[in-house]
Amino acid sequence: MSDVLGLGNFVVDLIGKPIERLPAPGQLQMLDALETHVGGNGPNTAGALAKLGGSVAVCGRIGDDFQGRFLLQQLEAWGADVTPVVCDERRQTGMTLVAVNRAGERSFLHDYGANAAFSPADVPWDAPALRGVRHLHLASHFVLPAMDGEPAACVLRRARERGWSTSLDTVWDFSGRGLEALQPCLPYAGWFLPNYEEARQLSGEDAPEAQARLFRELGAHTVVVKLGERGCYAAGEWGELMLPAYAMTVADATGAGDCFIAGLLHQRLAGAEWRPSLRFANACGALCVAALGGVTGLRPAADVRAWMEKVLKPQPGAGYNK
Repeated sequence: MSDVLGLGNFVVDLIGKPIERLPAPGQLQMLDALETHVGGNGPNTAGALAKLGGSVAVCGRIGDDFQGRFLLQQLEAWGADVTPVVCDERRQTGMTLVAVNRAGERSFLHDYGANAAFSPADVPWDAPALRGVRHLHLASHFVLPAMDGEPAACVLRRARERGWSTSLDTVWDFSGRGLEALQPCLPYAGWFLPNYEEARQLSGEDAPEAQARLFRELGAHTVVVKLGERGCYAAGEWGELMLPAYAMTVADATGAGDCFIAGLLHQRLAGAEWRPSLRFANACGALCVAALGGVTGLRPAADVRAWMEKVLKPQPGAGYNK
């Protein structure tokens, strides 16, 4: 049995570095690295939480193909329960080309694959794997066409009706649906967890304080804005906090926000207060960016804490939690 159920897009990432721009048609560009990694917010967050030592089941859609089997095998190796995952025999597993520049920033080219059909009907509420669940994390809003908007709100509401706590993460809204799609979800999102650029796009506000205020007015209980190299800002009925990032040389920022969320879930579900939970989450985001791939750099929770003690205190200006 698992403590957390993670929902989101299942993707295999093909990550290339360094890519500052695409070569002209017919030309060749050599890379330092071109690697295949677990991707998608669902697998990244679940895998990161499992690596920390958390108990997590994950649900999404994959194809009946090599890429889907790769995702399942890696998630199982990390300790996540993949029995709720749906295999779609009519669609291939989603894939993303991730272009990482020399500064570690990413650009994405994405194919939905089986994620296009992932819907509330795929959540196996009464499956044995979910008997011990007490928190639902819904990731990838805006890249799950059959889930985004009111269907996602129904899933979050059903989780709350079961007595579970909930959290909601987004990606960049390329669809232009914005708050129209997101707003039904916010009253059922215990924690709303966008990054700064997503929050600015959705709210129209530049300051994280104003972004969080708007999302809370629309129903979110607590809002945590991931600020990249500036750390994070959080606000709720308990108050507000702005915590700086940890210094880290950035190899690849892919998955840093997912690792941040995994760290936050790990601590809050263990009963930790918001300040130490956010500091731990910042550390998870920083460790993530030290290696290529969304979860590669993360370590067990005890090792994260040892690293935090070694660096003594967070420093502004270098760590990431996007």
